[in-house]
Amino acid sequence: MTIDFEFLDSFERKRVLIVDDDGFILGVLEKLLNMLGIESVVRANHGGEALAVLEEQAVDLVISDVQMPSLDGLSMLKQIRMGRSGAPAHLPCIIVTSLEEEAVLVAAMRLDANGFVQKPFKTPMLIKRLLIALSETIVEMPGHPYSEVVIDLEQVALEGAGPSLGQSHQSQHIPLERDEKYTLVSLFQLRSDMQLAEDIKTKNDTVLLSAGFTLNEARVHRMWELEKNLEKTSFRVIGGWT
Repeated sequence: MTIDFEFLDSFERKRVLIVDDDGFILGVLEKLLNMLGIESVVRANHGGEALAVLEEQAVDLVISDVQMPSLDGLSMLKQIRMGRSGAPAHLPCIIVTSLEEEAVLVAAMRLDANGFVQKPFKTPMLIKRLLIALSETIVEMPGHPYSEVVIDLEQVALEGAGPSLGQSHQSQHIPLERDEKYTLVSLFQLRSDMQLAEDIKTKNDTVLLSAGFTLNEARVHRMWELEKNLEKTSFRVIGGWT
């Protein structure tokens, strides 16, 4: 998949909203962004405050923690994706989380998060995540059910991966009887518009994406990021080669 980095010419003019209830973490992240040439950094202490910021001003990217009072990061992301903020529904959003928090990964992926970063922040990885997030274009089908994504992490963990979003959306579901032939592809052969013919699971048997999901650019990139978490690295898919 080709990534268009033409925006690099204006990289220093990007405005980033950082969201965390820890002032020290906000300071560290802002300093790192400044070091990368991004001088326009806006702070918010929780998701509700971040949504208020988005009503008042435009930003190019959000970097948000998950666990926060008032409104957590996943709830904020869900509001953005559902078009209930002053920002475009597919505003690039990076989630700060441990890659061991699989319930967070499940919900964030189904909300088309544009990347994962971990604390403590490492400059090379932060640069990589910023570049990829800012380059991604998410074109989702009308009626995509972001409203159905489960963000109650205890419920997600209890159910293994929460309700299957792929199966809840008619246009993404693979019928039980179908003549198309499946193709086995490696992780790095995954492409936009391929439809999963099997679940993608972690080594702990958590379903990250269910059979029936149609991949887009963001979902493919997240799979690449989570390579070490995955149960296997080859998958059955339908279509996506044209």
